Amino acid sequence: MQTLALLHTGPVVIAPIHNIVRSLMPSLRVVNLMDDSIVSEIFRENGMTSAVRERLDHMAQSAVAAKAQAIVVTCSSISEMAGPLAEATGLPVYKIDEGMAEEAVRRGARIGVIATLPTTMLPTCRLLEQKAREIGKAVTLHRELCQDAFDELSRGNTEAHDRILRDAIERMAGTQDVIVLAQASMARLLEGRQSSFATPVLTSPLLGITRVREQLQARGLLPN
Repeated sequence: MQTLALLHTGPVVIAPIHNIVRSLMPSLRVVNLMDDSIVSEIFRENGMTSAVRERLDHMAQSAVAAKAQAIVVTCSSISEMAGPLAEATGLPVYKIDEGMAEEAVRRGARIGVIATLPTTMLPTCRLLEQKAREIGKAVTLHRELCQDAFDELSRGNTEAHDRILRDAIERMAGTQDVIVLAQASMARLLEGRQSSFATPVLTSPLLGITRVREQLQARGLLPN
């Protein structure tokens, strides 16, 4: 049985992403690895630290020890570590937000980016700009940081979290071609609500795992 390792930086996304993997790739064994101190350290130190890199490397090596054939980084704050982790482990390492970024630049040139953590905003924007360059397209990014939404979610106040994000989406809806919610933890907002927004709103979990399935199939690690 093939094994897919999921690298998490918080507990909120573990069950939703695990369930998507089980739905799209039921033959895979899934290993969840988490360090919930990473994002707070990146925020506190205003960037990636050697200590964070070391802990991420340990998580990736744990994936190797678990006999994983591939790794998915489920946190956009550390998505830019996918390359170094792939080099360190010799395994393909995928970003959860890559499928979302590709779909966003395909859909339009004016892209709204909403994040609830400052550590996520820059990596997400850089990924969108990279994907636009790859297809020769010019994009304009409109950014909005809703850190108070993350604070509410951390306190378990999901209704307040969702209300703050809905308000941010409504502010952008008339001016952007597409809106992306930068973190996997924000995907809960769209459950049963996609049609209620005037502008398309994209989240990373389903698009990201769908892309991972395609990549694994292309590598022969998963049957078509």
